[in-house]
Amino acid sequence: MIGSLFVTGPAGTGKSTFCSSLKNYIQLNDAECFTVNLDPGAEYIPYEPEIDVREWISLPEIMSDYSLGPNGAQVVASDLMLERVDEIRKQLDELDEGYVIFDTPGQIELFSFRQGSIQLVDALSDGKSMISFLADSVLSTTPSGFISQKMLFGSVFYRFFKPMLFVLNKSDLITGEDISRAVSWESDPDLLYDALRDEKQNMVKEYLLEIVRSFKESELMTRLYSTSSTEMSGFDDIYSQMTLFFLGGEDTDTAYRDE
Repeated sequence: MIGSLFVTGPAGTGKSTFCSSLKNYIQLNDAECFTVNLDPGAEYIPYEPEIDVREWISLPEIMSDYSLGPNGAQVVASDLMLERVDEIRKQLDELDEGYVIFDTPGQIELFSFRQGSIQLVDALSDGKSMISFLADSVLSTTPSGFISQKMLFGSVFYRFFKPMLFVLNKSDLITGEDISRAVSWESDPDLLYDALRDEKQNMVKEYLLEIVRSFKESELMTRLYSTSSTEMSGFDDIYSQMTLFFLGGEDTDTAYRDE
């Protein structure tokens, strides 16, 4: 494979639709691209995956075999994927050379906060991996909502320590002014700091402001990518970042390039 992109983010941020649209965009640009569904609980996905974990793992069977409810079965299923990693890897090796997009479970904790997920990413990507974190566009229109998602982005970053893209998905649901404001917060944490003070006024505790200040000194504030599957916008930037990282050569500036 040229490289792989693991798509994660909170439930409802449009991960599967994003995967489908990005795959279509890459293929329209004359490059091979394949999708892998890693969500055993998915009832519907808007694309035809080349590899589908549901071939090996069934939530109804897990619920029956382990006497679990849907949530407990999802947790067990996420761990069982490690037992199938060699089979998934074998199918990956049979694909033509190209990009691979991994659609992760709808509930972010099932991918980002299970210990086995780190091993899964490394085993399936040959060390050629990026992570795309999809943020809720509507929630991101307020400073507090933006910060809460940036903190979640940071949690995922420090779990995997892979190059990450902070993506404002479903951007067609908000105004251009909202997008510009979020872009300014990402590029200048001081503006985010002032906006939070204006939003919460005397309710803001000092430790919350310290979190914003820490963003400025960390690697968490990079660039915001705005995408919309409805309008098919923003995928050129995502694809450009993928090609830059995977094909940019030794001079590509990144702190996370795998050895």
